[in-house]
Amino acid sequence: MKRRGAIKRISMAFGSLSLSSGIISTIQSCQNFQLNKEFSFFSDKHLVFLERIMEIIIPETDTPGARTLKIINFVDAHVAKNIRVEDQKYLVAMLNGFIEMILESEGVNSMNKINDSTLEKYFSDHIDNYSMMANNGQNYSQICALIREMAVSSYKVTEYVMINKLGFVPIPGYYDGSVNI
Repeated sequence: MKRRGAIKRISMAFGSLSLSSGIISTIQSCQNFQLNKEFSFFSDKHLVFLERIMEIIIPETDTPGARTLKIINFVDAHVAKNIRVEDQKYLVAMLNGFIEMILESEGVNSMNKINDSTLEKYFSDHIDNYSMMANNGQNYSQICALIREMAVSSYKVTEYVMINKLGFVPIPGYYDGSVNI
């Protein structure tokens, strides 16, 4: 499998989110429902891991964080609907490898036993550091950068950010029904 091509295509899919009616409806539906297994791609293990990482990337401050905005629902639906099958397989393989590397390095068998500060250390050690190799010889900087891009791109198109930060108005302009033609 061509790793660079898969990462590039997944990045392009998230980087080129447009404000089409399909994206708007997906955003609004992700805010309202609990995880819909019909559109779900990731396993429960992956969802928990990605949600924790995305909360590290976009924490709860005076604005809502990744958990509050349910960014993982949008990412999950977007990957299920818009990413090619072979790229989905590569994404799952890289996520599994990254999770296994963390579990082996910590000597535990569950992500629940790892606190967020330890998880943040592994994430920050590998992101944007293309020369750092894990104990198993793999370089996880690409998957860390991809997770960050998925989180940030999804955050930018959430209903909260679009309305409160970007001034998005679903119907542009002022409507006045009594205008002379």
